[in-house]
Amino acid sequence: MAIIKTEAVVLKGWKLGETSKILLLYTKDHGRVKAVAKGARNPKSQFKGCLEPLSRIAVIYYDKPARDLQLLTKADLVTPHYHIIGDIAKTALGLATLELLNKAVAGEEPFPQVYDLLCSTLERLDRSEKFSEGIFWYFQNHFIELLGYRPNWSACLKCGASLRDSGGMFHPSRGGLVCGQCAGGAGGAVISGEALEILFWMQTCSISEACSIEPDPVQTAEIRRAFDLYFKTHLDYLRPLNSLKVFYEHERSKTARE
Repeated sequence: MAIIKTEAVVLKGWKLGETSKILLLYTKDHGRVKAVAKGARNPKSQFKGCLEPLSRIAVIYYDKPARDLQLLTKADLVTPHYHIIGDIAKTALGLATLELLNKAVAGEEPFPQVYDLLCSTLERLDRSEKFSEGIFWYFQNHFIELLGYRPNWSACLKCGASLRDSGGMFHPSRGGLVCGQCAGGAGGAVISGEALEILFWMQTCSISEACSIEPDPVQTAEIRRAFDLYFKTHLDYLRPLNSLKVFYEHERSKTARE
C-alpha cells in the first residue's frame, strides 16, 4: 500500500452509508481514481466544502493496486470555482467538461496535459463574463487533439484548397473537410466558412481569448454539430452529454425570454 499525494478535480460523488461519500477524481499524476471519504457528509467533517464536483483539490489517499476503491485521508481546496457554481450556464458547461473527460479517458494512467487543460478550462470559465461556450469549444478542440484526433478545419483533405471562406463538407471519419468538387456526392455535414474560421482560430488562440467571439446562431449550431459528430465518430461509445442538454435548454429559454 502506498501513500499518494497529488492534485485532483472532483468529477462525481455518491453517498455511501450514513455519512461517507464515494468520489471519482481526475488526478494530475495518476489519472482517474475512485476513492471513499469516510465521514465526509458529517457536518464536522474535515472534508466539508472540498468534495463537490468542479472543485480542484490537493489530496492524500492510500493506494492499494488490488483495490478498486482507494481511501481518501485528506483534501484541501486549491480552487473552488465559486463563480461557476453560482451560474446555471457555467455550471452546465463545467459539468459537461467533466462528463466528456470522464467518458473519453479510461483507467488510472496519468495524462498531465489533459489535467492541465481541464484546470485551465475551469479557471477561465470561472472568470468568464462573455461567451462562456467558447471556452468549452476551446476545451473540445484541444482535448481531441491530445487524444490524437486533431481535426483539419482549414483545407480540403483531397485537393488542399482553402475552405475558410467558402466552407465545405465535414467528414469526421476522415478527420476534416472536403470541398464541393471533391465531395462527389459522398455526403457529410455542411459547414460554413465563418464557422470554420472560428474553429481554426480556436486551435491557435489562447484560452483567455476563447470567450471573446460573437458567433451568430447559425455558426453556433454548425460548430456544436461538428464537435458532436467528431466525438461520436472517434469515441464510438460516447453518448450525448446530459449536462450539455441542460445548457442548450437554458440557452433556448433565455433567448425566448429576450
